[in-house]
Parts: sequence; C-alpha cells; structure tokens
Amino acid sequence: MPIRILLVDENKYESLLTKCALIDLGFEVTDVVNNYSDTQAAVQKAQPEVLIISMDADAVHSIISADKAREKNPELGLVFLTHTPDLRLIGLSEKELPSGVQVVLKSSVTKLHVLSDAVHRSIEDLKIRAKVRWVNGSTFTQSEAFTSVLQTLTEVQIQTLRLVAMGSSNSDIARKRMVTEKAVEHTITRILQALSITSNPNHNARVLLSREYYRWVGVAREN
Repeated sequence: MPIRILLVDENKYESLLTKCALIDLGFEVTDVVNNYSDTQAAVQKAQPEVLIISMDADAVHSIISADKAREKNPELGLVFLTHTPDLRLIGLSEKELPSGVQVVLKSSVTKLHVLSDAVHRSIEDLKIRAKVRWVNGSTFTQSEAFTSVLQTLTEVQIQTLRLVAMGSSNSDIARKRMVTEKAVEHTITRILQALSITSNPNHNARVLLSREYYRWVGVAREN
C-alpha cells in the first residue's frame, strides 16, 4: 500500500508541483490544504501517515499545526519544506521542531529521490525519536545544508539582519536588543564584512542587507 500523505502549503502553485512529484513517486496524496488553520480537520479526515508542510508562509503556525497533528496521531511522520537554508533567518531554532522531522530545501524537491527519502525517513526517524534531519540535493546532513557564509553569523547578527530586513531602524533595534545604537551600528558593520557587502551611492547598506536576507529566505519582499 502506498504511503498516505497530507500536503499543507499556502502557496498554491508550489503545492501543485509538490503534489505532482509525490504522485510520480507512487505516494497517495490524500489532500492538499492551502491554509494552516485547516490542517487539523484535514488530518482527522484523511488520516495520513505523513504530513508534509511548508514553513515559508508562517513558520510559527506551521510548527503549531504540525504539533497539533502529531498530538492527534503520535505516529505521524513530519516533513517540513522551506526555501530557507538556516531556520534562524525566520526566527526559529531546530530545538522548536518536533522529533523525527525532515527539513527539505524546496530547491531540492525537484530531485525526486530527495523527497522520497524524506518521506520514508520521517517515519523511521520518529520511531527512534531522532533529531531534526536536514535534506539537501544529494545526501542527508545538517551542517551541509547551511551555506558557509551563514555559519559565520552569530545569533545576534542573524537577529539584527532580520530586523534590518523588516524595516526596523537602528534605534528600534537598539530598544529591542536593549543595547546602544552604537552597538547596533557595530553589529551591522560586522554583518556587512561577513557578507562582503560594500555600500555605494546607488544602494545603501541597509537596502543591500535586506536584499541578501530575502534572497536567502526565498521570498520577495512585500511593498
């Protein structure tokens, strides 16, 4: 019997592509949900063996939805899809994810063996309560899924980068981090150096940092 899969992705186009890939692999896609709030009802109705859920639209709600689904079915395998190679960029840590979770970069979904392995591993790893497993285009790994550049950034630098990209001023960031504006300026300078970004008359440093952030996160910034 084919493994029964429920797919949750608020991006209708990407969910269609993923569904087609899963069907090509011989899995049974019991339903496709395009709203996190509908996940629980779909889990109860479809009784899937594996839940594949995209994190990109709302990472926090995707985790909440997965946790509630796992409560209904403790044997439910979980696969998270994301464009982001480092969860810190969207304000998360791997410790917040349920056990046995497979995290698949969406850039790898077109490589069918990656998606297939993630589905099967989600069931196997749950049995042994394994830690989060990252999936890239060729093999399972955690560290190799991150770019070498992202690995050089500290938690404070990642947080500051996120706040800059979201439009926060230096004074806003200073208040949130409870530090001086000078400290924020120093952190931003260190980020620019780490990313080899140089400001110029046509593009200031904050704009360039924002572009870099959204390139990594894999979404376009809303105007």
